[in-house]
Amino acid sequence: MAVRTLRLLALLATLVVLACMGRPTPIPPREAAPPDSGATPVSGPIPTVRQQPMAWDEGGELAEGETIALRSGQGNRIPIAWARDKGLLDVDLSRLWTPFIFSESDSPDGEAKPNGYRRAFIDLATEFATPDEIFLRSPEATYALLMAAGLPGTDEAAASPQGKRILKEARRAMHLRREPNFLEVYGIPPSLLLLMKRVDEDRNRTCYADLDLAGLAAFDGTVTFQSREQAHREYNEATGDAAWVDKQIAKAKEAAGAPARDRDGWLKVIAAEDPKAAARIERFRRGQVRQRAIRAAQTRLACEGLLAKHGDGEFDLATNEALAAWERKNDIFGWGFLGGETLAALQRSPLDLHFDTFRRILMEHVADAAGIIEDGSVSGGDRPATYKDEADVEHPVPNLIADFTDALMAALGIHTAEDEIKVMQTLRDQGMKWIHVAFPPPKLPPYYSSKMDLSVEIDRGDVWYDFPYDEDGKPIAQLRVNFPTLTLYVKWNKQKIPLCRWRTTIGSWRSEMHPNGKVYFKYKNSDVGPRVWKDIVAGPVWIPPEGTPVKDLLTRKTWDRDLGAEAVVNTDVMGPGFQSAYGLVMAIHHWKRGKTFFDNQIRTHGSVDYTSIARRYSHGCHRLVNSRAVRLFDFILRHRVFHRVGNQPITLRRHFEYEGRTYHYALGTRGYYYELDPPVPVMVTEGRIMGKVKKPIEAYLPKPGVDYGPSDESGESTPDVGP
Repeated sequence: MAVRTLRLLALLATLVVLACMGRPTPIPPREAAPPDSGATPVSGPIPTVRQQPMAWDEGGELAEGETIALRSGQGNRIPIAWARDKGLLDVDLSRLWTPFIFSESDSPDGEAKPNGYRRAFIDLATEFATPDEIFLRSPEATYALLMAAGLPGTDEAAASPQGKRILKEARRAMHLRREPNFLEVYGIPPSLLLLMKRVDEDRNRTCYADLDLAGLAAFDGTVTFQSREQAHREYNEATGDAAWVDKQIAKAKEAAGAPARDRDGWLKVIAAEDPKAAARIERFRRGQVRQRAIRAAQTRLACEGLLAKHGDGEFDLATNEALAAWERKNDIFGWGFLGGETLAALQRSPLDLHFDTFRRILMEHVADAAGIIEDGSVSGGDRPATYKDEADVEHPVPNLIADFTDALMAALGIHTAEDEIKVMQTLRDQGMKWIHVAFPPPKLPPYYSSKMDLSVEIDRGDVWYDFPYDEDGKPIAQLRVNFPTLTLYVKWNKQKIPLCRWRTTIGSWRSEMHPNGKVYFKYKNSDVGPRVWKDIVAGPVWIPPEGTPVKDLLTRKTWDRDLGAEAVVNTDVMGPGFQSAYGLVMAIHHWKRGKTFFDNQIRTHGSVDYTSIARRYSHGCHRLVNSRAVRLFDFILRHRVFHRVGNQPITLRRHFEYEGRTYHYALGTRGYYYELDPPVPVMVTEGRIMGKVKKPIEAYLPKPGVDYGPSDESGESTPDVGP
């Protein structure tokens, strides 16, 4: 079959790349060293003098299994096992790094169980492939391409000469118009060598000298994009006000005996004489500051190659999308709006922003290598978390990830963006494929050990069961002050110590298809009470339930710009992948009765929709930002006994009809499973029940504004939900 041939060719290409890049030997997970392990602790920053050139300049490439041991300002290449014996922490900085949860064995000599998403994670982190190019490897993409060209979506059509040509041209076109992988906000940080490529690109841009930073600094508002009409209306208002002001000044100048004044002087005179004119002049001033800031942002986006055609000073869709891409490039959780954190970051130099990215990359690698999770999230507020040591002395719960990262950067001699660039140039110029460094880490708190007594609490916060629309179909405001949070605890020395606390989600009213084929609102509750995490899944796959509205299973992708976007089955949301409904990783909530485990379809999982976690709801699951979900479950695997089950294959083929067209999809895996023994206990609290309804409504309720025909056939009675 031609499809198999194409897959073989893709596999051969991948093998060639791997041969060129060199595949490192798997390194066993590092157990956290207890405080009495004999390792030399380092408190505070390491006093390191950066060497010129760097210590490893003359030795050539590291061999697999070697690391650069950094101590007292010196760097020596030694075996990783030796470094660990000396109490050093070895950190993998190579381009083939993935978090431990995407590994394939427990040790170099252990049984290898292939992790299907590992290769995709590496391809995305190194920009060897884009998300759409990975999608093109799937059967669903093949069928969609064929049907878009007027051929049947079958293996036979793919094997035909015309089908082969269509698939080849589509893959070539996709590769030619590939866009950068800004995936850090989705849980896939760039490799260091990819970051160096971006640094080189920005260092060579002369257009940064033309940026209007003063124009950005003068603006203190927020520009949003709601619609093309709104953007054009705001632009026309600003340009119209400018034209009106010019006319008013011209009229004033024509007045007999008018003295010479500058523009602001004339505007003050006009405003003093006419209150209505004063209001419009004030609007003009705000509009000019706003337009200048938009132009300044557009200039920067164009300079960085993210914005081509756009309305000069108009915050149009192209500008909104380019700014959203720029936010993702710099790990800013935003909506592509000009204001707040984004506005402040636009005023910073690109090298400073890359320096921040470099530090964030190190944080992920260090957290994975050290098996630590404390990120400062329990250290703020009125009551920062503390613990007492064995001498009954109280200590704050530290920000270990920041402390360890600071120690590594000090050991490398990196204090500025220029230092970072020199170090990365050294690594790149040596052509190092295997990049490991080892350094003396800070001392771990006494509650650390190889196996820790961990537990989780999910506080549902403020909960509304009331239907969120009134009798006229108007939304009812349901204010929440306390939002859902997830807290990880360790039990040690008769204390329950919080390690991290993050915002999460709970269920609420969501769209769901009734057996009668119509879509209603239904309350999707988040279970309350004791549960356990027994199974952790890397690269989980979401299998759409029968009640999923079929239009939600479709997305639009563009294979050929001349043909436009084509409707395809949205296997991205099924997974495995960062765009999966379950994100990069998940844990299944089991309800335990005796020795039996029950699954009520509730999960704690990562999410690509990072903006939803701040304010919105789920279908009952507890979402986390992908990077936090990876850290959480990576940490649990480091400190609990587990069995590596591996890939869980399934054979699932489905089809559905939508608008007269048949769509097919197939799923071959449930994900890569780890089984915890014993499970991690999870307590989901009830939260604070708001409103008049005190229990979840079980019925399907009609959606406001939807015509359900002559009668509602949901078969459900509408409960008394109060006025």
